[in-house]
Amino acid sequence: MIEQTHLKRDEIIGRQLFQIFPNNPDNPKEDSEGSIYQSLQHALANKKTYNTEAIRYDIPTKDGFRERYWNATTIPILDESGEVQYLVHEINDITDKILMKRLRHQGQEHLNLISNATKAIAWEYDLVNDHMIWGEGLLEIFGYKPEDMGTGGDSWDLRVHPDDFEEVQRSIQQALTEKQNTWKGEYRFRKADGTYAYVLDQGYTTYNSKGEAVRTIGSIIDITQNRDTREALKESDARFHHLLETLPHMAWTASPKGKVLFFNEHWYSYTGMRRGQTDGWINAVHPEDSAIAITTWHNAVATGNSFEVEYRIRHHLDGGYRWFLERGLPMRDTDSNITLWIGTYTDIDDQKNQVEEQKDDRLESMLRLSPVHLCMLHGPDHVCKYITPGVYKLYGNRSYIGHTAREIWPELDSLGFFGILHEVYTKGRTVYINEFYTQIGHDFNGNPRDAYLNFKYHPLFDSTSRVEGIMISAIEVTSLVKARQRVEALFKEES
Repeated sequence: MIEQTHLKRDEIIGRQLFQIFPNNPDNPKEDSEGSIYQSLQHALANKKTYNTEAIRYDIPTKDGFRERYWNATTIPILDESGEVQYLVHEINDITDKILMKRLRHQGQEHLNLISNATKAIAWEYDLVNDHMIWGEGLLEIFGYKPEDMGTGGDSWDLRVHPDDFEEVQRSIQQALTEKQNTWKGEYRFRKADGTYAYVLDQGYTTYNSKGEAVRTIGSIIDITQNRDTREALKESDARFHHLLETLPHMAWTASPKGKVLFFNEHWYSYTGMRRGQTDGWINAVHPEDSAIAITTWHNAVATGNSFEVEYRIRHHLDGGYRWFLERGLPMRDTDSNITLWIGTYTDIDDQKNQVEEQKDDRLESMLRLSPVHLCMLHGPDHVCKYITPGVYKLYGNRSYIGHTAREIWPELDSLGFFGILHEVYTKGRTVYINEFYTQIGHDFNGNPRDAYLNFKYHPLFDSTSRVEGIMISAIEVTSLVKARQRVEALFKEES
């Protein structure tokens, strides 16, 4: 990818990925960054290789963005403890393959249009000379003879319903501006008896070497009866959506293949998404939860099973996140084929926090009773964030929380204590010190006694596998050491 841009390697190393390769602003419908981010998150969360078969990711060049398609594979590199240390992202340019497939598809569409024209009203329009040719089926379906229609483009213009004409023209001009080969539209067309028929019009346009449209062939199909059926279905959908709007929860529907079709008003009010927008919903999900949300949804679509999953969703007013339980259920027809997915979000943030608080209370009680003394340090300055009461027994009643290790234990400098912290934090390695001798106070009475301790300095990693702190654990092994010393003394006396 670097070779195809105007950037050099030293201009890229150390920079954030999406600053170097942003979305193409000329193609706002394509969220390439989001697709790559989701693949990285999936590999990070599941610790397994994740492959994306084909993704469009246009690359910036000195002449602007260039359309490109890629096969992407994200490979997690794990350390000895099974945690992700790095993500290797391999890409393969498949642009030529995609474009060839597109050309073959367009050619097939062309053939399909010709085939449809034998069953409907065929037409051909010479854009250069403004010459329209109407084929067979015109009299049978619309009641016109070809000579009744005329030979110019206005033969069509004059018969499109006035309320539909502007929108149809707009869509045609957009297709021509974007150099699209195929165009499709629905509108009302006036028949010879003065009534209007709903039609589906499909056209295939060819362009010359200068990119100018020169000729279009197509077919018109009367869909009036189908239209009446669809209107009934729309009315049914409207009633169904009204039902979803009355629910006290956020709700959604999706197609059998997993495309979200509808969100109710509660979703838009909470997330701040634009009304009617259904794409990009994953952007409202907490970044740490997006992988599990996407994976659960894809698995459900693949298996056809209902699902439940918990994750956090951002409130657009304060930017805070709350926990929701999402439930999804497939609707099936009489042949057990999925016709629609329906889902709801239930706010469980209060219950979730209550459970977490109960867990924290139980964990705190366990730590207080544990013979292991713990101290958690955060950041390169090793600021104390948490200690168990046993630490006071080791080092006395000092100020710990919010203070750096050097402020808390200045006397340990000569023992190499801060060198150990630096090594653990910078290298991410666990360090053990066994049977360390010291004197400690017993029951806070100030009378020192001999003691032996086993220390463990364990690095703490953030979600990107970078060290963010150190957990120091100490367990007293005085009894074991003295017992061993007595046994060794007995062996010496016997010898």
